Amino acid sequence: MIFTLLVAFSNVINPFQQGGLVKMKINESITISIPQDFRPMTNDEIADRYFTTKRPMALFTDQSLTVDLGVNKSITNWAEKDLEIMKSFQKSNIYSLYDNIEMLNEGIQEVNGKNFAYFEFISSVKDEDNAFIKKGDINKYTYIQYAIINGQSLVFNFTCSSSNKDLWREKVAQIMKSIELKKNLK
Repeated sequence: MIFTLLVAFSNVINPFQQGGLVKMKINESITISIPQDFRPMTNDEIADRYFTTKRPMALFTDQSLTVDLGVNKSITNWAEKDLEIMKSFQKSNIYSLYDNIEMLNEGIQEVNGKNFAYFEFISSVKDEDNAFIKKGDINKYTYIQYAIINGQSLVFNFTCSSSNKDLWREKVAQIMKSIELKKNLK
């Protein structure tokens, strides 16, 4: 009983000690395991934090709204055999989006029988010199994976503050290796 209370109390003190992962069915063709304390983002939260004209397939966040996990897809002209070329293209995109990138890891890996291009990096966006309200530099840890299935590009991305990288890095690897894709992707 005392041990149970100590574990519960330690999770309140250290919110980064996540529980296990739970399988989440994104649609009939995509399944991913997410931390059990994550929840879907509301429409207002998505609009507040992401500029997008097309709603992602799924966006999850933690209770503090500081950690995000997203799933998205788009129709593409890439073929599955073009994954290496797509990886190079996406790497250029990543470097063009931020003021500074520290690439921690990148490559192509097989996950549950499918090949994924992945990037793990820390990014920074500098505060504008002429900004009316100074917010300071924004530094994020990101792990992003891409797959090409049946003429569709799938993107799985995880982001949190760069200061929390070490707290999430192992869990993110588990999340990204949990992805299951069916051939009849919809």
